[in-house]
Amino acid sequence: MDIFQREFSRKKLGGLDETEVYEFLKKVGREYEGVYAENKNLKDQNQRLTNQMKDYLELEKTLKQTLISAQKASGDLKNNAEKEAELIVKEAEIQGERILDEVRSESEVIGKDIRELKRQKRMLKVELRTVLESYLGMLTDEMPTMSANAARAEVQKNGPPTPQPSTVPPSQQPLQSYLQPPLQPPPETN
Repeated sequence: MDIFQREFSRKKLGGLDETEVYEFLKKVGREYEGVYAENKNLKDQNQRLTNQMKDYLELEKTLKQTLISAQKASGDLKNNAEKEAELIVKEAEIQGERILDEVRSESEVIGKDIRELKRQKRMLKVELRTVLESYLGMLTDEMPTMSANAARAEVQKNGPPTPQPSTVPPSQQPLQSYLQPPLQPPPETN
């Protein structure tokens, strides 16, 4: 509708036709009310969309902050896990070294024990040889004319001869204590 180009019929007295003007004003009023209502609806819709946009922008901002926080927390967690793994590895290395030191130390002790046992074995052989030679000497001194069969029969009949005291000096008798029966603890009294 073109308001500015509208022309009205004229009356004889020089005025405009009232009915025509009135009808036109009614039409303009209806058109204006429609445009006004549409404008109001558009303003309301614009306000709603603006509010929604603000909400979305706030949500986007919150999501970005949450994402940044999550990334930071993930990075911190990863760093902490790496540090903890390094610490566990270091502790394992330290414990491994300690175990190796203990094994080396124990190995040295066992080596010393083995050497001592070998030394004692040699000493025992010497002592045993001395005892056997002593028995042999006693047998040869007492029975010079006996044969091996007769000596065996004599031992079976009378038992072995009593051994003479050891001729090995006490300093060379480290296993002597092992040959003696162990001491028994005294009985418990109630």
